[in-house]
This record gives sequence, structure tokens and C-alpha cells, in this order.
Amino acid sequence: MFKFEDITYHFDGGDRTIQVSGAVEEGGALALRGPSGAGKSTVLRILARLLQPVQGTVIFQGRDWYSISPMTWRRRVHYLPQRPVMFSGSVLDNLKRPFELVILKNQEFDQGRAERLLRETGLSLEMMHQDAHTLSGGEMARVALVRAMLVEPEVLLLDEPTAFLDEGAERLVLSLLIEWLQERSGRALIIVSHSEDELNIFPSLQVVDIATINREGVV
Repeated sequence: MFKFEDITYHFDGGDRTIQVSGAVEEGGALALRGPSGAGKSTVLRILARLLQPVQGTVIFQGRDWYSISPMTWRRRVHYLPQRPVMFSGSVLDNLKRPFELVILKNQEFDQGRAERLLRETGLSLEMMHQDAHTLSGGEMARVALVRAMLVEPEVLLLDEPTAFLDEGAERLVLSLLIEWLQERSGRALIIVSHSEDELNIFPSLQVVDIATINREGVV
């Protein structure tokens, strides 16, 4: 479903390089694993087409990524950073915000689904009218995940989605991600996480190890 080959990117003026390949099938999850600073988040940003690699290609549903416009790509392949952006206004305003974009002009905001997803992450519906900038880091992360799911992407790129969550909220979010994978065909996710226990919960999990190489070829 989603395959990337020989994705290469240079750091620090070429002093460090990452080169990575991987694939994830429909209904599956792919984990990017490696030490801090290895470039895992960078790989996600490349796959989201926010950074340009020096070489490599991605095949998505049989099509080369450059045959798909960046705007369409970012709707179908949705990137969720570790520290998501909250816009001014309420939580409800933030959930509706993507539907103001031209690319989603034919897609309606489903408030009932939004409320269900919020509840499934452990958030109360009273929060809908709260100023989004007053949320805690964990609350922002869950609101951003709900916002991403409402857009109905085919691939989610998740950077440490449970980093700011307590154990109870983490379990709820992981259960929701598995439900999201299974409720409709044609979905997959690529995730960065330092928690082996978190990763092991996903069925059909593939793992790609990420490492940077210096000019001498040493990791």
C-alpha cells in the first residue's frame, strides 16, 4: 500500500546521512525505531512531503508520490507532529478548521463523529467550547489526533502520539488507533515511539531501524 525506497537525507551540511527503506500493507502499522537524534521524525516529515530528500521514492497505492499534488498528498497522508499546532479559538473551532480548506470543500464536518472520537480518547464533551490554547499537552495531542481522523486520511504519520499521556489515556489512544485501522479498508499508519510495549499492541507491525551515518560510514 505504502512503500518508500532509498530515502536519503543529509544533516549538518552533509556530515550525517540517513538512508532508509520500508513498506506497510493495508491495515498494518510500521514503526520507525532508533536512538534519539537518529532521524525518525525527519523521516516522517519527508514522507509527509515537508522535507525534500536528496534521493529516493515513495509508492502509494501504486502511484509515485510526485504524481500526486502536495495538497492532495497531505490530505491522504496526514502527519501529526509530537507537538501539534492549536489554532486560536475553541476546541470545536480547531476540529472544524481543516474543513475550511479548499481541498476538503466537498467533505462535511461530522460533529457526531467528532464527539465520539473525543470520548474514546478520554476527553469530555464540555471541552468542545474550551479555548484550545488552555489545554494541557496531553489534551492537545488527543484533540489533534481526533482532528486528523476526521479528515479521513488513508495513512497516518504519528510522531510519539502518546508522549504526553498518562497510562490510562495512552491505552485509550492506542485502542482508538487500532480501531481506526480496522474500521475501514485502505488504511495504514507509520509511527515513531520509544515504547516497545506501545508498539507491540499493533497487529501486523513492521519495524524499520533508523540510524545516521557520518562521512566515515560510522553510525
